[in-house]
Amino acid sequence: MDWRAVDPAPLFAAIRERGPSADAERAVWAFDQALVAARIDGDLLDHLLVACACLVAHREGTSPRWVLEQTFRRSVSDAEWERRYAPLLV
Repeated sequence: MDWRAVDPAPLFAAIRERGPSADAERAVWAFDQALVAARIDGDLLDHLLVACACLVAHREGTSPRWVLEQTFRRSVSDAEWERRYAPLLV
């Protein structure tokens, strides 16, 4: 995937529509930072995901697996991802 070709503006707009402005802006910032990493080397995304899960687990006094399970429970459904968000990254 050529991450340099991705225009994040439509995704950022969808994120801003979805949630409260403070949370949406944090999510936009996080996606923007992840995109910076992806543009350096797409494989960095896997490492970034693991690092973030570990840091949150440490902060919460739990495990990375627990963090990922809780995140999974709060995430959009597969159908919503495929219909609404995935096409914004093309």
